[in-house]
Amino acid sequence: MTRMTTFRQPAPEADTQPDGPAPRTPLVQDVYERLKTEIFEFRMPAGHRYAEQALANALGVSRTPLRMALHMLARDGYLNRLDGHSCWQVKPLDLGYYDEVYDFRTDIEVLAIRRLCEKDDVSALRALSPYWHAKPGDRPTDFRDVAAHDEDFHRAIVGLAGNREMLRTYNDLAEHIRMIRRLDFVNPARIETTFVEHGKILDLLLARKADRAEMMMRAHIGASRAEIKHITLHRLSLAASAS
Repeated sequence: MTRMTTFRQPAPEADTQPDGPAPRTPLVQDVYERLKTEIFEFRMPAGHRYAEQALANALGVSRTPLRMALHMLARDGYLNRLDGHSCWQVKPLDLGYYDEVYDFRTDIEVLAIRRLCEKDDVSALRALSPYWHAKPGDRPTDFRDVAAHDEDFHRAIVGLAGNREMLRTYNDLAEHIRMIRRLDFVNPARIETTFVEHGKILDLLLARKADRAEMMMRAHIGASRAEIKHITLHRLSLAASAS
């Protein structure tokens, strides 16, 4: 497959909307995830055009599930449809959009910390302890595993705050940033830092030290955000020079 790049825009254009809702069959979902990974791994560069038949051949699928997956990606803001149904273009990355999402994410998590520390019982947080308090030699090193547990950690804090609408909104944000969020864990040093910081945040929450937990969470998310932006810009530069 030709090299590619890009991410989600906040508002998809009208001509990218599918003619009807695409059923998320296992095959369609698999094609969707494979293409999204190609985009987020910068193997499908922004601005490049891709014919449906070429994509179908590269993925080894028929055009029907491919087209459904492409419509889903267009609806989510990753692609533009060109020349009817036969050609698609990867949208450019909007870092400003992701800054806004991370601002909103931080606000939600800080509010969750406040609400959580006001509760009579926060013992449910102890379920997170075995993973994040693991000794250095026992900590997982696979970035995919750590990324999944990282998302679970932050979601648990929001969920235990007890506001279902807050959790629903947070889950929606997490879905939008999942692909770029995992970039924070490609560096082993960042994995180690995450274990240390998550462990400290857990201890502060269990002790109901809301101010210190809030301050540490802001710093933790801020450092992650900076690392992701650095890696993203670097990969964009490499993709541009290779195209």
